[in-house]
Amino acid sequence: MEANTIEKPVEQTEQVYNNKVEAIKEALRELSPPLIDSLSDYVSFLLEKEKRHKAFIERILDIETNSDTVIFDSVEEAMEVIRNWSE
Repeated sequence: MEANTIEKPVEQTEQVYNNKVEAIKEALRELSPPLIDSLSDYVSFLLEKEKRHKAFIERILDIETNSDTVIFDSVEEAMEVIRNWSE
């Protein structure tokens, strides 16, 4: 019985996202070519940001499971991680 309680919100969440994706697709048809170009650039930026975030998370999880210490190659790398932490 608990499985149904857990699955329902997941299905609802997926449906909400699917509805939003469909709404975005419909809205795209109304945009001018320059706005489509700008949107494409922004989506590329978001995808790259998400890719970097996933790589960071994987690296941190790997470090956590294999070590008690986080080791960076340089102070600059450590500072970059701190600056990007909230992104």
